[in-house]
This record gives sequence, C-alpha cells and structure tokens, in this order.
Amino acid sequence: LLLLLPLGMYAQDFHLSQIDAAPHYFNPAHTGIYLDEKADYRIYADYLSQWRAFGIKPYSTFYAGYDMPFKEQFGIGGYLISNRNGNNGLNTIQLMPSGAYRITKDENGEHLLSAGVQMGLLYKSFDPEHYTYETQFDPDYPTVFDPSVASGETFVKSSLLKFDAGMGAFYKYNRSDWKAKPWFGYSVFHLTRPNKSFTGFEKDKLPMRWVYQLGADWEVNETVKVKPMIQYMVMAKAHELNIGATGSYLLKDTKYTLLGGLNYRTKDAFIIQLGMKYDKHIVMFSYDINTSSLNDYTNGRGAFEISIRLTGIKGRPMFNPRFK
Repeated sequence: LLLLLPLGMYAQDFHLSQIDAAPHYFNPAHTGIYLDEKADYRIYADYLSQWRAFGIKPYSTFYAGYDMPFKEQFGIGGYLISNRNGNNGLNTIQLMPSGAYRITKDENGEHLLSAGVQMGLLYKSFDPEHYTYETQFDPDYPTVFDPSVASGETFVKSSLLKFDAGMGAFYKYNRSDWKAKPWFGYSVFHLTRPNKSFTGFEKDKLPMRWVYQLGADWEVNETVKVKPMIQYMVMAKAHELNIGATGSYLLKDTKYTLLGGLNYRTKDAFIIQLGMKYDKHIVMFSYDINTSSLNDYTNGRGAFEISIRLTGIKGRPMFNPRFK
C-alpha cells in the first residue's frame, strides 16, 4: 500500500494563528471564566485557509465555540472544529463540550486559579479515490501515472468515531497595584489516545498534545493595553513555539478600539494581526508570512485567518445601533 497522506495534517493537530479567538482549543480552563470583563455568554467563530499558494485546493479549518459562567465559580461551554485537507479528502471534526471551575472564590483577589476538562468526540474520514497508489504507476516507466488503474486496495472503513478528552489549568496574578498582571496556562489533549488507524488491522494511537502558555495583561494607560505571550505546543515529535504580542488602543469618546499584533511562529511564519473591537465585540484578521523552507515555493504567501467574538449580557440586545 502506498497511501500518500500529508504528514502533519494527520499525525498532528492543526494550529490556529489567533490563539485568543479559540480559547477552548488551547485550554479548557478558560471555559466561561471571564477575567477581563463582565459577560453572561460568548460566541466564537474562526476560519483559517492555508497553502493556497501551492495552486491546490487550500486546507481549511473552521472553529465555532460557546461558553458562559454558571453558578458563580463554574463555566460551561464547548467547541466544534472542522478541518478539510485540501484535495486529499481527509476530514477531521472534533465536538468537545467542556467545563471549568474557578478554584479561587474571589474573582477580584490577587490570585486567580481555574481548572477545566473537556470530553467529546473525534471524527475522521477520507475518500480513497482522492489518493495515489503504487499500482497506478507503470513499473517500466515510473513517471507514467494512470489514475484509471484500480488500486487493488480494500479498506475496512473510510471513517472512524472515537471518544476524546483533555484537561487544563490557568493561573493569573491579579495584584491591583501592578499594571502588568502575569499569567500561566497548561493543558493536555487526547488523554484517551484514540486509535486513528483506518485499516482495522493495527493500532495507530493519536499522540497527546501538550500546550504551555506564558504571558501578561499590561494596562499601559486608560487607552492602551498590551498582551505579550509565549505559547509552546508539543505533539509527538512536532514542536511549535509562538512568540509575540497583541495590543489595543481605545479611540477617544467612542466604543471603538483598534487592535493589532505581531507574532513569530519559529521556523514557520510571521503573523500580522489587525482588528476592531466595538463595545465588547471583536473582529480580527491575520495573515501568515511564510519564512520556512517552503518559502521557495510560496514566496512568503501563507495562511489568512478571520475571527469573530461576540459577548452578550442577559436582558440586553447583543447589538444596539443608534440612528440620528
């Protein structure tokens, strides 16, 4: 069997450039635990498109999430994330309900600590017709390929559904007389190590994904805020280090805040972020400028990503436009 699967999209999880846009995907301890502003619920959406520069159908990732506080110290919610692997017909979907508990009772105290868990389903499928097999190459002329030749392969199944789980913890030092308030997050995913093999004859367990985050919420003054952050992810032999910062500038006498950021995913890409916050709602756009060895083929063209975060207060309309 010669089945050409794109390494990294099958053996490892997919990444998102806008870390704040998909909090539950990186740490379930954030579920419904709002430390930055008062809210009764939040809705998250994120879309990522990458590898369009190769002239193929791009890989696409869609994330949708929801969470809310529950009974003072609890938070409940979850997310759905779907990834389609370009022309190869490999599709991955995760549906992960999650919950969190704020261990420290005083949400305005110096020490803020929360822990979270998530349990849900992992679904993978592929279309065998979208792949290349050894029998479709002429043995006398290896460069001659005939897709009409039968592959000779029989798959026990082309989809699988598995139980999956993750957990995490988050700590923030919230001293009132400090302008910069440091925080740290830790999480681990795929605790159940689900078998992702389609053959039915062997086990190919999904590696656990470990995520470490370190940063600070720095209020420079009443109009300017900066959030430096480092994120390190490990999954099997894959490592990803993301270093950068995002910032905001509140426009005078308005509800509008300008957002921006610059990150560097080492040996991969520079990430430029631009966005706008109106009241409590955020729209953000980002673009990855490729710096890896693939730059010879992409000429720096990488992924683009757009996200929306809507924040609601019970008893109030989510949007309240005024017309004069």
